[in-house]
Amino acid sequence: MKSVILCEGGTDLTLIQYFMEVANGWVYNKDDNAGIKVGKSRKAFLHDEDYLLIAQTGGCTKLCPCLNKLITLIKRAGNTAELIDKIVIISDRDEFDSAVNFIDDINNLLGAYQVEVLNQMQENQWVKCNIENDVKEVVSFEIMLLLIPFETTGALETFLLEAVAKSDDYDKNLIVKGTQFVDTIDPEKKYLTKRRHKTKAKFDIYFSIRTPVEQFSERQNILRNINWEEYEHIQESFKMLKELHTNRN
Repeated sequence: MKSVILCEGGTDLTLIQYFMEVANGWVYNKDDNAGIKVGKSRKAFLHDEDYLLIAQTGGCTKLCPCLNKLITLIKRAGNTAELIDKIVIISDRDEFDSAVNFIDDINNLLGAYQVEVLNQMQENQWVKCNIENDVKEVVSFEIMLLLIPFETTGALETFLLEAVAKSDDYDKNLIVKGTQFVDTIDPEKKYLTKRRHKTKAKFDIYFSIRTPVEQFSERQNILRNINWEEYEHIQESFKMLKELHTNRN
């Protein structure tokens, strides 16, 4: 099975990567040759015979254009090995006027390609789709939209900081002080205009202090040692990402 996860930014890609590696057993594949060139940057992973690409689009407004490109690839696929079986779009509610508007955008895109949608598009559910490819064969794929609320316990960044704080009292103090700084530094909301901006700023401040000279391996160790399986208790919908692996438990 071949799957693609679309997310907004580089931090999202990194955190989803470690979630998929630690919680779901995917292995990074630096020698990717699947040829799916979508998004601003991307990483590929393998799990037995299954393939996964995680691509960051560069912002919420780029999600639908990247989905458009994936549907084009599905329509042009010359054989089943080139097909994309599952597409997951991960974003947060704060970036959209409403989930309904974003779902409308996706439905309009599918309609433009004359995709047959077999069940109603809803967030956090697989939607089965059929499309006629360029050689007049009907092929199937699935889409799932995961909209993550950026409340205190909802964000991947917040989960990570809370996990670190539980394991190290010194780092907990850094996180608490960094959080207090972000919460008070921009009272007019001139720069931190959205809730997710504050969430990401708290995350970035901790890592700027913890690994100030771009210690990539140290950041890797911190991220890999997080018990990412626990995140599924906070975001129940993330359990559905197990379905990107054919022989899931």
